[in-house]
Amino acid sequence: MSNPKPLAPTTSVKQTTLIYLTAISAGILLISNLAATKLWNMFGVAVDGGILCFPISYVLGDIIIEFYGKKVAKSVIFSSILLNILAVLVFWAVCALPPFTGTEEMQASIVNVLGFAPRIILGSLTAYFFSQFSNNYIFVKIKQKTGSKLFLVRALGSSVVAHFLDSLVFETIAFLGVLPFNDFLNQAILAYLLSLGLELVLSPLELLIVSKVRPILNEQANSDPKLTSTSKAN
Repeated sequence: MSNPKPLAPTTSVKQTTLIYLTAISAGILLISNLAATKLWNMFGVAVDGGILCFPISYVLGDIIIEFYGKKVAKSVIFSSILLNILAVLVFWAVCALPPFTGTEEMQASIVNVLGFAPRIILGSLTAYFFSQFSNNYIFVKIKQKTGSKLFLVRALGSSVVAHFLDSLVFETIAFLGVLPFNDFLNQAILAYLLSLGLELVLSPLELLIVSKVRPILNEQANSDPKLTSTSKAN
């Protein structure tokens, strides 16, 4: 009597990795929006707390487009935006609910954190849309010239433009006309330099992740014709 063949896994390593990357990307955008409600003082300029984790979204975006292509990266961007729109709608609904007797102070705190100003949300999601798509476009263009080599060159090269667009679009929509023009300009410049600087700090870790993940994902793709054809199509 022959032994039954083991069932083949229904989800490949590459597909599982993509699920995690997508979930983390959407989570980072949501965490950044929540953290942005905290303003901190840096050299006399107000900086939102979201700047500390938002650059991670570019690191994740670079990894996704490197191994999965621009079509998948596009889907990840839209899924992240949709999740954040859903979260904002739920938060606004929660804030609108009447507080239970004795929890009025807690209600005020919840509204301060979760009751996002419409301009902040519009600025955040619009900036994310344009910056991520520009990052992916430039990344792909550089990769067409370098191939799989020089990952950091295309990652950081695309980020220089993407961070600029993100700072310009977000600060303009969220704060132009709200802050004095000099304060607005200083905040936009500092936000750009900080976000780009943080990605530079993260770049060795990004390169390490890519170098460790590439052999695994490439081996998985080579062993699965469907994954190989999908990657080429992207």
